[in-house]
Amino acid sequence: MSSWKDKFLKENRYFETDNGILYCADCLEILPLIPDESIDLILTDPPYMISQEGKEIVRTYKYYKWKRKRNIKLDFGKWDRYWQNEKDYFIWVEQWFKELVRVAKEKVWFYIFFDKQKIGIFDLYLAPKYNLKSRTVYVWVKSNPTPSFRKVNWISGTEFIWVGSKGEGKLKNFLEQKYMANYMITSNASAYKDTNHLTEKPIKLVKHLIEVNTYKNEIVLDPFLGSGTTAIACERLGRRWVGIEIDKTFCEVAKKRISKEIRQLKLNFSQ
Repeated sequence: MSSWKDKFLKENRYFETDNGILYCADCLEILPLIPDESIDLILTDPPYMISQEGKEIVRTYKYYKWKRKRNIKLDFGKWDRYWQNEKDYFIWVEQWFKELVRVAKEKVWFYIFFDKQKIGIFDLYLAPKYNLKSRTVYVWVKSNPTPSFRKVNWISGTEFIWVGSKGEGKLKNFLEQKYMANYMITSNASAYKDTNHLTEKPIKLVKHLIEVNTYKNEIVLDPFLGSGTTAIACERLGRRWVGIEIDKTFCEVAKKRISKEIRQLKLNFSQ
């Protein structure tokens, strides 16, 4: 990895803290460099391939009693509509999934945010093929979901995380029963958003999943780091981390956000 480190440093695609490393690259370029069975937890939020190019929900009309200042974008960016069709998308999913299985230690757990219409690929195909045990689908329940303006369907107030394990490993830090249901109720991005990443996830949720599944100094891998939420959670919990993000803009966002977090943690520690 050292030669690759030099290469990425030279290209300004490498960022390191005392606890972690961020590679600004395609995960399919970096994952093969990670040693077999070296990772203690997989937690990631890959592209869903659900973007609708150029589309948005208009919600600024004055006659709505809940008038909002901004419309809702249905186009998250090119990174979420790179593939020509679902067949190509699923081929790509399997490419990184099998690498995640390889680098994960035995008994390691997997948490993968995924589109509700495609999440079945893990239970029905990928987990059996790569000898993973399907555990559950963890549900993020949004306490303040976006209202339904057209009133033609149920309000979308949930997102889903596929959960599996490599072998029969148990949860490492099982908390009180009331904290261990396979869902969490917390606000959506309008209440917690730190960046302009359109699919930024709540750090409260990410931190909870990491805390339950790892011990201090263990390594968490997120091959789709986005704006850096997984890294932030790891820094707060004293976990080590490896992040990969292909988008240069969000790499810079993540670097700044992580650096700010570390400065704040050091300040709090010194007080």
